[in-house]
Formats: sequence, C-alpha cells, structure tokens
Amino acid sequence: MSRRKAEIFNLSFLDLLTSALGAIIFLFIITPKGGAPASDVQQVGMYLDTVNHKVFGFLPDSLWQKNVGDTLFTVLVDYKELPDEKPERIIVLNEPPKKTYDQPVKVKQPETPIPKKVEPKKVPEKPVTKPTTPQEPVKTTTGESNTFKGDAPSVPCKVSFEISWPTEEENIDLYVCRGNTCVYGGRKRDKNIGNWDSGKSRNRLFGNDLRTNQEAVRQFDAIIPGEYTLYAQFKESEKNHRSVTVKGLIYTKDKTGKERGENFSKIIPLSDNRVLLGKVVLLENGVFKLK
Repeated sequence: MSRRKAEIFNLSFLDLLTSALGAIIFLFIITPKGGAPASDVQQVGMYLDTVNHKVFGFLPDSLWQKNVGDTLFTVLVDYKELPDEKPERIIVLNEPPKKTYDQPVKVKQPETPIPKKVEPKKVPEKPVTKPTTPQEPVKTTTGESNTFKGDAPSVPCKVSFEISWPTEEENIDLYVCRGNTCVYGGRKRDKNIGNWDSGKSRNRLFGNDLRTNQEAVRQFDAIIPGEYTLYAQFKESEKNHRSVTVKGLIYTKDKTGKERGENFSKIIPLSDNRVLLGKVVLLENGVFKLK
C-alpha cells in the first residue's frame, strides 16, 4: 500500500480559515466606532447623573407595543463620569472675646405733663338728605372668613360665580368681567376669567341650547386672583314678568380643600341693559370680598 503525502492546506483547513475571517469581518462591521450609534433606529436612551445620583431615560414610539419580558438589543455607546463638586473650604477664626465695660445707667427724669386745651363741643349739623332713586340693595349672608356651609356647586371646580332664578320661562344672561373682557353665553371661555356653563342640554339635531334656570362661570385648574365684576340681563319672559329675583353664589376651594362661599340675591328688571350684581375681589388662597 502506497503512502500518501500529507497536505497542510487541504479543503477542511481552508474552510476553517474562511469561516474565522468571515466572523472577524462581521464583528468589525457591527461594532460601533468613534462613539457612533449602534443602529439608525434608536431603542432606549438612558442617562446617569453621577452628581445627583439620578437616572433619566426616554422611550421611542417603536417600543410602546413591547411587553414585559421582551428582549431588547442594547449597546453601550459612550459613558463619561461627571466631576465631583469640591466642597467649599470653611475657615473659622478663633477671635478673642471683646471686653465689655460697665457704663453708668442714666436715670430718666420724669417729664412734667403739658395741660391739654379743652375745646368747646360743636353741635353737629343736620345732614341734608338728597332724593335718591330707589334701588334694591344686594343682600348678603356672610360667615367668618367666607366659611361655606351650604351645598357645593354641582360641577367640581376651584371657583364658581353662579346665579339661578325660579323658572325656565325667564331668559337671563350672566356676565363675569375683568376689565373690558367678559365671559358669557356668547363668549364661553377666557383663560384669565374662566369657563361659562349653564347646565343646558344640547339639541342633537340642530345643535342649539335648551333653556334652563341657571348660569355660571367657573375656574377648574386653579384660582385666578383679581377683581371681577358680575352683571345680569333679564331679556325676556314668557309670562310677561317685569322683574325677577335672582339668587347668586360666590364659591372657592383652595389647595387644602377648604371651601368658602357667600350667597346673595337681587331683583333685576326686564331691560335691554345689563344690571350690576356686585364686584368680587378674589385672592390666590381663595379668600374673597363681595362689594
């Protein structure tokens, strides 16, 4: 039997070298170089604040559909430690205590009282009364620091200016104004005043509001301090009433949940003009004053 000559570079050895070279080239391609991102599609970004010891991160929209337990491909691109802040050096000097010397106490001499001049009493003059037009005053029922003991508004809110009247047969509009800007049924929203609400149901077919017997302007997010002016206009009556009594409520609720409120009532006539209900000075803590 003839002996064969052994060949070092046979077919199996060349396959091994080719596979190893291909693996090295693949690793060279997928490994990021120079701090570049591992892929064009970012998955999860994490940031570590070594000074405040906090971790920040953001999640792209592509991962919102992931579930707990899914595997994510993660590559550490770059990491730098922030330098620690050096504590301030405090130097305390030991100063010798200051010497105190006893000083003589000065005795105050009693002052002689100055006699007061006695003025003759003046007889008060009778005031002259001028004729005034009769006007129904705003009746208020106040408690200590606007402490509210009644029913809160039907809609949870921070501030509510609201009025109501006996029946739905009268058409009355509420206006809440600051300066030259007002919120009412025609202008239902202003960020510096609030949102208009009447509790009206809406006709789905025509989109118009069905009449009720209440209107309000409310603030939902926070109390907006300032001076507010409240008006009401009695526009029409199906029973031909010439005047109507409206009942009002000023309501606030602060951050601690404390409720304050004040009720009032006023008779307003049927007119094309608005009637002043009162002025409210509102503070940020919910305390207010109705003038």
